[in-house]
Amino acid sequence: MADNTSYVDLFKGSAMILPLFEASESQWNRYGRAIAYLLGLSYMFLGVNIIADVFMAAIEVITSKTKQIKIATANANGDNGDDTANQGPHFDTIEVKIWNDTVSNLTLMALGSSAPEILLSIIEIVGNGFEPGELGPGTIVGSASFNLLVITAICIYVIPDGESRRIKEINVFACTSFFAVFAYIWLYLVIEVITPNVIEIWEGIVTFLFFPLIVLLAFAADKNFWRKQMEMDGDWNQMQDVFAKQKTGSEEDVRHIIETNEKGEKVERLIMGKKQLKDPKEAADIATAEMLRRTHHSRAWYRVIAGRANKGGSKVPFYNKPKDDEDLAAREPSRNGDMTVARIEFSAAAYSCMENEGTIKLGVIRTGNLNCKTTINYETSDGTANAGEDYVSKAGIIEFIEGEYIKTVEIEIIDDDVWEETETFFVRLFNPSRGTEMDKICVTQVSIINDDEPGILQFQKPSYLYKESAGMAELVIERNDGCDGRVTVRFKTKDITAIAGKDYEARDEEVVFSHGEVTKTIIIPLNDDDVFNEDKIFEVMLSEPTAGSSLGKSKCTIVTILNDDDYQTLITRVANLTSVNLDKLVIGKESWAQQFQEALSVNGGNVDDAEPLDFILHFLTFGWKVLFACVPPAHIAGGWLCFCVSLGAIAGVTAIIGDMASILGQLLGIKDSVTAITLVALGTSLPDTFASKVAAINEDSADAAIGNITGSNSVNVFLGLGIPWIIATLYKYFTYAATDRRSKFIVTDKSLPFTIALYSIAAIATLLLLTWRRYSIAAGKAELGGDPKVKKICAAVCITLWSIYIICASLYAYDVIKF
Repeated sequence: MADNTSYVDLFKGSAMILPLFEASESQWNRYGRAIAYLLGLSYMFLGVNIIADVFMAAIEVITSKTKQIKIATANANGDNGDDTANQGPHFDTIEVKIWNDTVSNLTLMALGSSAPEILLSIIEIVGNGFEPGELGPGTIVGSASFNLLVITAICIYVIPDGESRRIKEINVFACTSFFAVFAYIWLYLVIEVITPNVIEIWEGIVTFLFFPLIVLLAFAADKNFWRKQMEMDGDWNQMQDVFAKQKTGSEEDVRHIIETNEKGEKVERLIMGKKQLKDPKEAADIATAEMLRRTHHSRAWYRVIAGRANKGGSKVPFYNKPKDDEDLAAREPSRNGDMTVARIEFSAAAYSCMENEGTIKLGVIRTGNLNCKTTINYETSDGTANAGEDYVSKAGIIEFIEGEYIKTVEIEIIDDDVWEETETFFVRLFNPSRGTEMDKICVTQVSIINDDEPGILQFQKPSYLYKESAGMAELVIERNDGCDGRVTVRFKTKDITAIAGKDYEARDEEVVFSHGEVTKTIIIPLNDDDVFNEDKIFEVMLSEPTAGSSLGKSKCTIVTILNDDDYQTLITRVANLTSVNLDKLVIGKESWAQQFQEALSVNGGNVDDAEPLDFILHFLTFGWKVLFACVPPAHIAGGWLCFCVSLGAIAGVTAIIGDMASILGQLLGIKDSVTAITLVALGTSLPDTFASKVAAINEDSADAAIGNITGSNSVNVFLGLGIPWIIATLYKYFTYAATDRRSKFIVTDKSLPFTIALYSIAAIATLLLLTWRRYSIAAGKAELGGDPKVKKICAAVCITLWSIYIICASLYAYDVIKF
């Protein structure tokens, strides 16, 4: 019991709030108390992360504010381009963000992600009677190392194989990267060199002033102020920040995705399938994900969305490609240089041309690594066609320069007046240069179609499929094995289940092929109605070929008319579900009632799709969610009321975290400096880890994933240490005489300079690694993703650096290693 009581005595003066029950706690078993405090600390981490997400929602609302500006159109001079009266200048009104993205990332968003660390440092100093502590500074350095090393490693690794992410705002990233190292070098100089172990007022002020300096310089880098000739002036550069309005999920938006976008075509296939309507919810999830991918999202948005999933709330239906499309995607040329080997092949396994065309062009494509110069040889060889008689033999070298992904090989075809059957020859690729491989289609067949015969006429396809709302069916008639002279052929429609005059317009007409023409398209009008019917079928037949031409095998084709009244109904349902999905993802729109509804429900109320983990997370976070649902909604007072209340709540929870961490460390015999860089740093950084992972996978660039880490790490020092240093040194200056030792703000943590030096070395190594990845072909010339082997090695290097940092800092704190 005496041993336990001695531990209680140790807590006096080292904590602001805890322990609440000193007398009773002194009777507890020491390790039982340690377990209780560990569980309590974990629960408090959940709480601070949940309120931090609310805080980030307020920041998202504040920084997303827009204003309307007018820009002159092409006819701003009032010339309407026609004979109408001149009505004066014309302008388009658009919305742009009030907050610059770089400024918001380094101010409010950096404060949002680092609020627990910054407030912990301030609270610790105030709670210690304006004397320095080990927990606050240690947490700032430990969190910085975790953010830069571990989060970067995760973001490098989680990018899907074959993909990569580059930082777009490289000027801003270079600026913040410099300060991410400079901030800690400055910290080391202040503590160890300039005024060893003593912080003076001017040092605190200078440290704080670095904060507006980094914001100013990063803003200048964002606007390209360093260049003598800017690509665009300031006003136009602001236009790049045009605010992408939140998609409404209207029927027009969904239809636009389905009809005009490549991924939208996948949506249509999932809706229709093989003439069968699919689950509208599945289609709505895909449409929602596609809309989200079209819009750039801030760091705060990803933080809030990831936080919802981590507490059993509503999830984002990010779209994963169907398996049917994976092979097609793999065949598309890669333009982002994310592979280490270039692969070259023909664009098709077979080509054909008319004998009278003179030449034929064969496409050769390069996939994989596009960021290098590659060459490959090609040559022709006879089949049934003979070089010199039917075509001109050719051989040579194809050269791809950096960034080039397609080339053409042109081969001359010899025309004659002698009728011959269709003849073929071959072209092969061989002898690729170093770092280049031949892909599957390394040999292609070229067919020379004789043009000295009238040809064989037939439909291009044996069947066609059209929705009735298409208005017309377009059928293609081909002319094969010759195109000499003028020929005609008749086509006639015939009812099967479709009725002429009701479902389509009957046709019995003649089609004329002029000399040299090889295809013709015929049009048959389709009738749309508002009545639900089964699919209808009719037949189109060819007959009466003239001038020596004949009919081929496909002399008739079947046209199926799909009833799309139910299809249109499905589109409306998909649009409504998409609108609901998007509405749930609008940050800061919830009312108080909706906040409580979200807090009380699992997976946003969608219990059917909830997983067991969602129920567990909901149970663990239920109390916090209900408590923080009382915070004013972010849409009130432009987000500032929520901002202030949330900041106060974070401060309260952080004060308890500081006490619990300190007591837990003393119960287990762990120093505050070690507790800070391990337990506390890990607990405050995990939400950012999840947010970065989601952003890395779903954004097209690396900016939202790792671009803000360097800025946040430097802001941690400038605000998290600059502010408390100013407060403490000014308090001591005005409270104590200059000769009083208590007037000095003396840093007592002897391990802090060593951990700062360790972090600085690891930070420089990591930034050099990212720089190498950006310019290295082996890494795909991108900071994240790229070649699977290389990205695993890079991630392992970052994790190893973090492990070395933790181990060495801990050993130094216990005097196991000395410098």
